[in-house]
Amino acid sequence: METIRNLLTLLEDYSGVITAASLMIGGFWGLIKFLEQVRDKRFKTYHKLLDWLVNEQAYSDGKIKLDRQIAVVYELRNFPSYFGVSKRILRGLQEQWKGGDKRILNEIELTISYMERGWITRLFKK
Repeated sequence: METIRNLLTLLEDYSGVITAASLMIGGFWGLIKFLEQVRDKRFKTYHKLLDWLVNEQAYSDGKIKLDRQIAVVYELRNFPSYFGVSKRILRGLQEQWKGGDKRILNEIELTISYMERGWITRLFKK
């Protein structure tokens, strides 16, 4: 019985600290969940872009539109956490599409060049 009274007194004395700690834990939990959702959305968006870049069945007429491909290659610059794999994919496409339209090959080269710059340079030059 004495132990329970001591515990209640302790909780009463430190109620503000306990409340603040609970709020902080709840806030961190919410932040973690939010960041997981952002990461998941970026993952899905990135993979959708790759699908638009290489999947001919994505369009009703069965042809990939060149301007859309160019735009997708450019948009890959917005996914720095995927730069490593993006550069490998783009280099593979460059080799595969060699002799094809120069505009898409030029955009691939510009995007790879952009990805290889330091983050400070990328900050000021898109």
